Amino acid sequence: MSRIDLNEPYTTYLQSQVNAGLYRSITAAAEAAIHKQMIEDEKLRLSSIANAIAKGEANIQAGRTIKYTPDLMNEISEKGKAAALNKQTVKPDVRP
Repeated sequence: MSRIDLNEPYTTYLQSQVNAGLYRSITAAAEAAIHKQMIEDEKLRLSSIANAIAKGEANIQAGRTIKYTPDLMNEISEKGKAAALNKQTVKPDVRP
């Protein structure tokens, strides 16, 4: 079990939620807030995935594709490895 210390205005807000009868304790109120944020993060993650799929589908429909070959995959892998070794950000849209 973890322990966290909260500063103002967070403790005042959480205590007001407890006083209003919405939660049994400040811990329960904090857990609910964290749970809500976790749900929002998951929605955002799933939305990002759906957007990436839609973008890919649009590219396929428009004919913007590259034929798969083992050499292509090796080239992409090598570029990714080189970027990682050089501490460079690997682009999300990797292109040969």
